[in-house]
Amino acid sequence: MGFMDKVGDGLEQAAREIERALDKGKTKVGELQIEMQMDGQAKKLGYLVFDFYRGRAVDQTVRQKVLDDLSRLEDRLLKIRTEAAAKAEADVQARPAGRERSAASGQDYDPSGPGTTGGAEASPQQTGPDGEILRPPNP
Repeated sequence: MGFMDKVGDGLEQAAREIERALDKGKTKVGELQIEMQMDGQAKKLGYLVFDFYRGRAVDQTVRQKVLDDLSRLEDRLLKIRTEAAAKAEADVQARPAGRERSAASGQDYDPSGPGTTGGAEASPQQTGPDGEILRPPNP
């Protein structure tokens, strides 16, 4: 594989990662908007309950509309979260074999890459402040 092929593959992978990040951001914004709408409905419901306990007349159709709106919003939120979880799982399944995602950086990496002895059971090398590899003391 030539240098330009590798660069092209790297650019394609970066574009896919950017697209995933944008999709994730859009989903999160949608969730936050729905949560804000739910907060508004819950506030209205709270005022209706307060009015009831203070002896004020409460229109039951208004109360029912607020409850219906709150339920509808909650259903939308659950649907969005379920779809996002399914998409995240599909992304994990679509990764090439032998590739894992780093919890720290969120980037793909090969656990059997350079400097390891073949997988997750290999211990990471420790380095000193100047970058030199530290060796454990001999017993």
